[in-house]
Amino acid sequence: GKYVIMQGSGGDITVPDSVFSAGQMITLINHNTSDLTIIKGTNMFYTADGSNTNRTLAGKGMATLLFTDSATCYISGAGLS
Repeated sequence: GKYVIMQGSGGDITVPDSVFSAGQMITLINHNTSDLTIIKGTNMFYTADGSNTNRTLAGKGMATLLFTDSATCYISGAGLS
């Protein structure tokens, strides 16, 4: 597992397709006070409701992505919508 801290002026994060493999996990930490968008470049299923769409991570929020294969991950976290 790795983690990425977003700080500075903020911005969006794109989750790339075919970069990660089954079993890999990354955690995103939004160190900013403003929201950022997590853009899905792959299938990214939200564990709260099963939707497969871009997500918003609130300031000071944290999200974890678990990959089941190179084109699919599941995302959950605090401050995630």
